[in-house]
Amino acid sequence: MGGSLDERSSCSSSKRRRRNNDHAERLPRKQHLYLAVDDWEGGYSIHKLDADDILEDTQGGGGEHKLLEHAAIRIKTPMCGRMEFTAVGTNILVDTNPHNRGDHAPPAVIYDTETAALTVGPRFPRGIDPLATSIAVGKTIYVLTTADLPHLPCLQALSWRRVAADNIWDPYMDWSWNKVQSQPPFNGVDIVGYALHPDGRTIFMSTRKQGTHSLDTSNGVWTGLGDDWVLPFKGQAFFDAELNAWVGTDRKGAGYVCCCQVASRSATTKWPLECRVLKEKLFRRNNEEHYMEGGRHKDVTLTYMGDSRFCLVENIVSSKEAIDTVLHVTLFGLKYDHMGELQTKGRRGTRSYAVSKNTRHFSHATFWM
Repeated sequence: MGGSLDERSSCSSSKRRRRNNDHAERLPRKQHLYLAVDDWEGGYSIHKLDADDILEDTQGGGGEHKLLEHAAIRIKTPMCGRMEFTAVGTNILVDTNPHNRGDHAPPAVIYDTETAALTVGPRFPRGIDPLATSIAVGKTIYVLTTADLPHLPCLQALSWRRVAADNIWDPYMDWSWNKVQSQPPFNGVDIVGYALHPDGRTIFMSTRKQGTHSLDTSNGVWTGLGDDWVLPFKGQAFFDAELNAWVGTDRKGAGYVCCCQVASRSATTKWPLECRVLKEKLFRRNNEEHYMEGGRHKDVTLTYMGDSRFCLVENIVSSKEAIDTVLHVTLFGLKYDHMGELQTKGRRGTRSYAVSKNTRHFSHATFWM
């Protein structure tokens, strides 16, 4: 009449499994820090770090840790040369040989952090060097090339999209480069600071000599915003909704984090933007010459983690003669105080990692996804 006890028990177990599976599917995927370093003789590694572990580290910056022996992925390079890394969505794009381009370039490697799957991507077009000024807009990576006479600079876009298939065995979706038709007003190497507007489609770029321009990626239109001002950041800045500002590292190189109001997309922005500098110095470096080849301080990256949270990673050479470095990772939040000044908030986590490096031509790359 009501079925056997075993049948009712089996049915109940199936319902619980379905509810558990449905609940798991609704839970947001936990994000991690992904750190790319050249830490083994054969090439490069991408390590997956848990931010919660860093925040809960009671030792703070008191000692040096070792990166896990088993990296998320290792990529072999025959010459121990430089590689470049950038990211879009949950994918990390690896340029395995930036010295070769076009038909001579090896295929890119694309690592999907969500599925831990590897994909062989397209070769890099001519003129892309480096990837340091690439920026993700939605599901597309935009990279400005460098002029290589007789070729003029151009904007290249990489995305996962529908492609033409010559036969039934060819994929109908693939990663592919597409040249944006509008002519950029400057070279990729001229960019000193850049940021994505909160509209999600307009990129602001400041250069050494030509001021600031914006690019509307929806129509490819460039707009000159004035040659008498530049963004106050070194490299990429990130928009945070709670602060209602762009946040980045100070362009003046003093070792501070700063933020500024979002610039207008029209050509009416003619003056330097109001900038707030975090008085608390999070950088460990002093004012030594550090960006030159062989300098003690290799590089600094700022990564946005959402909700006014950031990750600062510094790569400092162990000694003047050594190539090995120490990576200092600092997690922190930002807010305004009652005077409108920028200050840190919440828990701060710090951890240092000793890294055995194999080339002076690469520092590190960090992603949050």
